[in-house]
Amino acid sequence: MHSIYSYWHFDPVSILFITMLCLFYLYAIRFKIRKQSLFFFAGISIIIICVASPLHFLGENYLFSAHMISHVLLLLIAAPLLVAGIPQENVFRKYFLFLSTHKIKIHVLCWFTGVGIMWFWHIPYIFNMAASARSMGLMHAQWLSLLVAGIIFCWPILNPYRQYRIPSLSAVLYLSLACVFCTLLGLMITFAPLGMYMPYLHISDSNGFLNIIRNQWKISASIDQQAAGLIMWVPCCLIYLTASMAILVKWYDQKPYEVRDAIMIKN
Repeated sequence: MHSIYSYWHFDPVSILFITMLCLFYLYAIRFKIRKQSLFFFAGISIIIICVASPLHFLGENYLFSAHMISHVLLLLIAAPLLVAGIPQENVFRKYFLFLSTHKIKIHVLCWFTGVGIMWFWHIPYIFNMAASARSMGLMHAQWLSLLVAGIIFCWPILNPYRQYRIPSLSAVLYLSLACVFCTLLGLMITFAPLGMYMPYLHISDSNGFLNIIRNQWKISASIDQQAAGLIMWVPCCLIYLTASMAILVKWYDQKPYEVRDAIMIKN
């Protein structure tokens, strides 16, 4: 039996998507790699971990908690890194600027998209149906929708055109409300009756790793579900709150200069 850590699998659809995304980015920046591009390619690395590594293997076959880690990485780590890697000068500048208009309506839509997609995929009925289908197409749709929703969610915060970002205090509220709803979802999963998420209660152990997980790693179905809920709750909120604190610190540092400039203009 192979080691769990050797289970890397690159399916054609994932390879095609990642390749096309990289080519699209390189075309957008006119094939001029810059320091900012490191963020984008770090995001690509996270995507690869989520869709091709042993983490993906464990999440699809054995552990709800591993499945949840992949979702959090796609939505809250990979997506922001991709957006942070977009320079102001790019081939699609006019389209990005167009998307940045109608601020309030767009920002509300972005928030509901980012928060709603995580709730949607973890409604027990939807979750069980998707997992039971064992469809590669549905699996790709799931991780792709999380990535796209993550990009949409963080756009108002990390918009490459700073003048179109939401104000600092609004950004803190934006992220704090997302933290509240992640907490509610995490609590729901953590304290849900065992068996509400059926695929991880009755595992088809075709690869022979269940004994290792249950007896060596000491991860029971109950512990696994509770860990998944806590991952949704604690790390997600830490990410949101850390981003909020960073925005507040930056806003606070800028205030003295804004006051000084206002006084100079007044005089």
